[in-house]
Amino acid sequence: MSNRHRHAERIDRIALVARRLMEDAERGAATHDADLVEFARQTLTGRRERDRYFDPMVFSNPAWDMLLVLYVASAEGRTLGVLDCCAAAPVAQGVALRWLAYLKQEEMVIETRDSVQSRQTHIRLSDQMHRTISAYLGSLIGLGLGPEPFPRGLPSATE
Repeated sequence: MSNRHRHAERIDRIALVARRLMEDAERGAATHDADLVEFARQTLTGRRERDRYFDPMVFSNPAWDMLLVLYVASAEGRTLGVLDCCAAAPVAQGVALRWLAYLKQEEMVIETRDSVQSRQTHIRLSDQMHRTISAYLGSLIGLGLGPEPFPRGLPSATE
């Protein structure tokens, strides 16, 4: 196989991945924010329920737990502190702090000082991470792995 042919195949694979990512992002954008947040809540509940049956360390993913909790908190207009983020993960606080440091280093989350209490800091998702989680959850919903999205434009049950 020539270098030119290998290069063309590689470009085709990259284009395919890019196209899938764009489709996921579009699906996430088309999905109602409330559906995405509800799916994030359900995911967190499912993870906690699983921990009742299995040792939490078997399926431990503290970074994902923290990201989902921050995603839901953002939708609810709540701010979380460092300890709140650590409490979201079923691991020792030191482990959770290392994961949080990694998330900050990778600019997935942003830490800001509280304007009133200077010793208090708040953690929030970066805008890019918020969009990425929305796209991911939207892609799962599109695959039928989440709640049915509520069609836009339909009257609510209370109207």
